[in-house]
Amino acid sequence: MAMRHLEAEATLHPRGPARAGSSPSARWLILCAAAVVTALMAAAAAQSAPSRTLKTPRTADLSRASGPIPDSLISAPKTYALATGPSGYWGGVYRAATGENVTVYASNAYPVEPALGQRWADFLSSLLHGPELSTVKVLLSTPAEISLICGQDALACYSARDAQLYAPGEDPDASLSAEAVIAHEYGHHVAANRLNTPWDAIDWGPKRWASAMQVCPATKKGRLAPGAEDPVQYDVNPGEGWAESYRLLNQRRLGLPESPWEIVSQALFPSDAALAAAEQDVTAPWTGNTTTARAGAVTRASRTRTYAVATPLDGTLKLTLRASAGLRVALDVFASSTRVAHATGAGALARSTTVCGTRAYRVRVTELAGRGSFQLAVSKP
Repeated sequence: MAMRHLEAEATLHPRGPARAGSSPSARWLILCAAAVVTALMAAAAAQSAPSRTLKTPRTADLSRASGPIPDSLISAPKTYALATGPSGYWGGVYRAATGENVTVYASNAYPVEPALGQRWADFLSSLLHGPELSTVKVLLSTPAEISLICGQDALACYSARDAQLYAPGEDPDASLSAEAVIAHEYGHHVAANRLNTPWDAIDWGPKRWASAMQVCPATKKGRLAPGAEDPVQYDVNPGEGWAESYRLLNQRRLGLPESPWEIVSQALFPSDAALAAAEQDVTAPWTGNTTTARAGAVTRASRTRTYAVATPLDGTLKLTLRASAGLRVALDVFASSTRVAHATGAGALARSTTVCGTRAYRVRVTELAGRGSFQLAVSKP
């Protein structure tokens, strides 16, 4: 633009020895040219300036959600972090009202308003969360940007690899708020930072919620489809059910009216016990199996020992038996009347089984030859 302005002035200068501006008509032409150039520059600036409006978050809008929230889980975002932040976004790390650091960026399509970035950081910190809040990078984007990054029909997406959450900076429509979408997506971020061994929590939900919701047995029966992001099975994807349970948990915690359960199947609507389990998953995450040891002895007169093992959580149950020298035993594991594991021998024996909806097992140690003592280690979720 500056070059265009200089060019116009040079063209309008008189070619004679007199100074430019000595003629009234020349001065008038120069002023007109300057006015035209100024107008052109203003028009160009207006075209390049942000024209959309970044929403001011409202906690009450967390409940405004009806119909599906089509989203996607992506492995590698198309917008990469630069030294000063993601290309095409403004914002950064904000100190939330809770004292935690929250990273929020907004598209350059929105006017730069640091105060609004701060409000979104405060909104995120108002949701139930754990230490994973400091690791997420929220990128408030326009519908066109989300379509490019997340997929044509998606309203949002999440990358677990990069802990990047792409969400709308404005309401997708009158029946669905940006806050509802972001809370749903943040539920995916929570799951990505939780364990549900031997399954992936982002697809199955975190350990306690998934166990309370009987995700494993329902999946075995074909009623649920972990990891399904296609339109046909989206509503029976327990990963999406967890994200909606997380949003519902926050609605109840904040005393907000509950929106209709229309995002996923009614089969994934959580009971009060499942919501309590979800809260534990957020605030006191499951970190792995616990192991307990039991000691026993078998004799000719008392050849068997039986133990009850409670399994309130789904996962992997592992039993390790170490018999004393000269003792040969059988190790059997029962779910109700069905034997699910069996081993015989001397020395050390180990067996494992997948807990999938069964809440108690019976472990039996039987003397086959000799007599002596044993140690039984039980590792369970």
